[in-house]
Amino acid sequence: MVGALLTVGGENVVRAQASPDNLAPQVSVLWPGPGDRFRAGTLIKIKASATDPDGSVTQVQFFAQPELIGVVTNPPFNLLWQVEQRVAFSGSLDLQAVAVDDLGAQTESAIVTVNYYTGAPPQPVLEIISPLDGAVFPAPATFVFSAELLASSGGTGPVEFFVGTNSVGLVDQGGLFSATTPPSSVTVTNLPEGDHKLTVRYRGIDGIYCTCVLKTNTVRVGNLSLKLPLITQEGRVQFEAVTSFPGRQTMIQASPNLLDWVPVSTNQPSSNTFTFTDPNPATNSQRFYRALVPP
Repeated sequence: MVGALLTVGGENVVRAQASPDNLAPQVSVLWPGPGDRFRAGTLIKIKASATDPDGSVTQVQFFAQPELIGVVTNPPFNLLWQVEQRVAFSGSLDLQAVAVDDLGAQTESAIVTVNYYTGAPPQPVLEIISPLDGAVFPAPATFVFSAELLASSGGTGPVEFFVGTNSVGLVDQGGLFSATTPPSSVTVTNLPEGDHKLTVRYRGIDGIYCTCVLKTNTVRVGNLSLKLPLITQEGRVQFEAVTSFPGRQTMIQASPNLLDWVPVSTNQPSSNTFTFTDPNPATNSQRFYRALVPP
């Protein structure tokens, strides 16, 4: 028999003890992180991840212990909350998320302790979500450059994007900051070979840069090419690969039709060139090769 004992409290809070037949949900606070510091009064987007292995998550309750600060019933489980001041000047707050599944089981996340302060301007927080730090691209590179606003005094930008010291776009979504404010994005094209530092800056409604929220990811753009092959005395295809990514894992793949690719070799070259020899004997059948550097 499947059952659950429920006690329904104020503000849609459900306290539950599920039966042994129901697996408990899983929940964690994704942002902010332990030790993050905010000015009292700043709006922050508290982000939680919640899943249920044998059902669905019906709500995620958010706490600034011991008080309930909000309930979210649909993913993404984000809550916009204004950082409270509980004692004079500065202090800490314990944030926690509680997930409840469709049969009443509940799980508490680990507590995340953040700090607050008064007497200084609020600091917006931007996070680069694409590309990731350390990503690699073939030259000339084209990619989507995106950043998510996580803390604000109320506005959504403008947000300016930089490659090195060059501005590559300014995005102003308009409106007020909310739990569902989407990331801002620009497309970077024709980026040449080399290492490039990506940064984003929140300019705010007054148009002034806030350098204190400068976030940096570094991407590498390089060349990867294969020289003309030869057939060894053992009857195997052999060619030299040229790479701008020494020290990075490099994969050689083969295909009979340019559609179905299978890996035939993975190595980590110590220099800008390396030699590949196909372990399979050469035949009269057509075969294509390509080299990849995984992200």
